Amino acid sequence: IYLFSTSKKKVFLKQLCNVLGFIPGTTSLYIAALSHRSIKERATDNNERLEYLGDAILGGIIADHLFMKYPYKGEGFLTEMRSKMVNRQILNDIALKMGLKKITSFNKNDNSLRSSQIFGNALEALVGAVYIDKGYEKTKQWVLKKIILPHLFLEDLENIEINQKNKLFSWANRSGKLLEFETLEEK
Repeated sequence: IYLFSTSKKKVFLKQLCNVLGFIPGTTSLYIAALSHRSIKERATDNNERLEYLGDAILGGIIADHLFMKYPYKGEGFLTEMRSKMVNRQILNDIALKMGLKKITSFNKNDNSLRSSQIFGNALEALVGAVYIDKGYEKTKQWVLKKIILPHLFLEDLENIEINQKNKLFSWANRSGKLLEFETLEEK
């Protein structure tokens, strides 16, 4: 930790270790994961590629967790629960609670970024960085310990309806109603 010459890097690494709960192996990977393209345009320097990877890894870990937790539930239930858990707003809220806003580098002069979902994206990128740095099993343990168990309360999520279209179809089916949609305009 004390090998870094600048105090800014020391502070970043200390905060990163607090978020992660372990000492990262490849610090540059985590710097990229927590760097928005508004300050680092090159694909290898910002978090977009790691976000892509982290999104897939996170989805797989959550799918595995749900599959094991609900052995008698069908594919539709599992898919809906996974959608609720990897919802952009949910991930953004978790990232803020974890303290990622303090260590994510982004253009602070761009007011639209302050209210956007970049911290949820940074969380996905962080999952990608942990995966590359520590491997699947360590990433799975980290996601369970730092994301799923403290932030995603499955019993509460079961009762949240996110797919309003399916809810409408279900109501219509139960009520014997026929739904018809009409296209008013296309652009």
